[in-house]
Amino acid sequence: MRRFFVHPEHVRGRELLLVGEEARHALDVLRLGSGDRALAFDGVGREYVFEVTSTGPQVLAGRIIEVREGKGILPLSLTLVQGIPKGRKMDLIVRMGTEAGVDTFIPVVTRRTVVRLGEKVPFKVQRWQRIAKEAAKQSQRATVPSVHGVCTLEEALGLVEGSDLILMPWEGERERMLGEVLARNRQARRVAILIGPEGGFDPEEVQEAVRRGATVVSLGPLVYRTETAGVVAAAMIVYELVLRQVPDSPAGSMIPK
Repeated sequence: MRRFFVHPEHVRGRELLLVGEEARHALDVLRLGSGDRALAFDGVGREYVFEVTSTGPQVLAGRIIEVREGKGILPLSLTLVQGIPKGRKMDLIVRMGTEAGVDTFIPVVTRRTVVRLGEKVPFKVQRWQRIAKEAAKQSQRATVPSVHGVCTLEEALGLVEGSDLILMPWEGERERMLGEVLARNRQARRVAILIGPEGGFDPEEVQEAVRRGATVVSLGPLVYRTETAGVVAAAMIVYELVLRQVPDSPAGSMIPK
């Protein structure tokens, strides 16, 4: 069945509404009509099998036939603190990070951040949130990651304070491997990843992060681009803390709660 996003506020009893772009896609592109069945997810863990009952301009109403818990949920809360890169690289980071299991994106301005967003900040954040929603729909996640407003690295460290693990991949670290740290912390369920922009973190930023609880790690002998590093780290974390501990789980799939 076709899969759509429905805002939780548009689920009322045994009825739901698709509005805006979701309704337009269902009506104008897929040509759904009365009696057709489809699947909707609300971004917070529930899925609904529904039957179309009526349509109108930019709106589609459906009767809910079945409510079920979404399957694409990890027993892990993963936050990516990302130094904002140039161009549209952040779009790619949000899309791939959503597919890799990230729950929260925190875009940050660091000492080596080149881009200046200015008045475009709210529009950029809205764009990244839309990308996260579309990526969640495509990858059949039951939840849609949240995109925090742009902030400083110091503010972001405050937001992730209290995490079981705060990991900072850094090219200056040669000894402590990410896999080794994860192997010693297999019960961690709230994990934050700190990734710098082009050029990485300034050494003083690394020192401040360590002072506030971060563990500096290496991702191995290769040096990754900023748009790749967070996704690589997220994939390693999901494998080590979730998939590796469930031998019977399908490779590459998310594990139900």
